[in-house]
Amino acid sequence: MGLSGSVAASATSAKSAPAAHAATSPQGGGEKDKTPIPYPRLDSANVVTAFTIGGSSVAPTDSTTFTGSARRGRVFVNDGTGWADLTSVFSPGYLYDVTLAPAPSTKFALTNNVLTRLDTSGIPVGLLRVTVRKADGSLFYSDCRVSDTSGASTLPLTASRCTAPTRL
Repeated sequence: MGLSGSVAASATSAKSAPAAHAATSPQGGGEKDKTPIPYPRLDSANVVTAFTIGGSSVAPTDSTTFTGSARRGRVFVNDGTGWADLTSVFSPGYLYDVTLAPAPSTKFALTNNVLTRLDTSGIPVGLLRVTVRKADGSLFYSDCRVSDTSGASTLPLTASRCTAPTRL
């Protein structure tokens, strides 16, 4: 293909650098960047909530899956009947993370065919351990009763049945 006229006169065989343009941000109607909303922290655990007591051991008869959520500084635990707000157990402080687990137990101990305490069942029953991380990075846990010492469920879960928080 050939060039003619003034275009042919100004044509060169050398490549030239592209024109420099100032970097600009796209015009979007004045919308500001949205700050990301953090996803809630979630965890779940299955805990024995009903059991029978034998002469030398405890036999689980029912369990419940608990789901925990930490968002915007608050901690909630769902026990299958609804969400319990456990923020007051760990106050003051902004709560970021939550983990749930059955609370540990010690050697089996009875008094008149009733457990002396839930944590003396020989296996983890009746206690839900809720562990949280506060904004300053500190970790605390509390054990919440979900059964009584005779083996009956005490659901729904309430903050009043949780121990004072212990720092890890």
